[in-house]
Amino acid sequence: MKIYIACGLTHVPRDEFQAYVSFLELLVDGLANLEKTKVKYALRDSDPQLAHKPYADRARLCYTWDKQMVEWADVVIAEASYPSTGLGIELQVACNREIPVLLVFKQKESHRAKPVKYQTTINSTCDLQLGDGFVSLMALGLPNIFKVLPYIDSDDALSQVNSAIQTLRLPNNTEHD
Repeated sequence: MKIYIACGLTHVPRDEFQAYVSFLELLVDGLANLEKTKVKYALRDSDPQLAHKPYADRARLCYTWDKQMVEWADVVIAEASYPSTGLGIELQVACNREIPVLLVFKQKESHRAKPVKYQTTINSTCDLQLGDGFVSLMALGLPNIFKVLPYIDSDDALSQVNSAIQTLRLPNNTEHD
């Protein structure tokens, strides 16, 4: 099984960044140890390579390479603990290809968006539709979402993801590129 781990990195608070990267590495390594499984993600398979390209080419290459990794995958694990335009694009690419997505996020109160009321142009008061405030309703509404897995800590995330991956495994899954 080919797995792409999509994640948002741009807006991770810098005091949480190293712990988040360590969690992603733990997830990648745990999945890579499963039989007949290949795992890719940006911090290993595109971001380091971008640093060696001319600055003017990096945005185009980032999009192209990450899109190719999504399209390569049998399943996308979308770690959605932090808001990310790039992750949203990757989710849509996966949807267009009907690639199943496991949407995971840390259920931490500091990550929850607070409710917002707003006034419409016709002077009606509305609540901004935030769902539970962790992941946007639009992302949660993608038809290719196989499971939504809120987690408390790394062990909980790894357990839930491994269980979901076992459910998704194809019979007689053979390794392929």
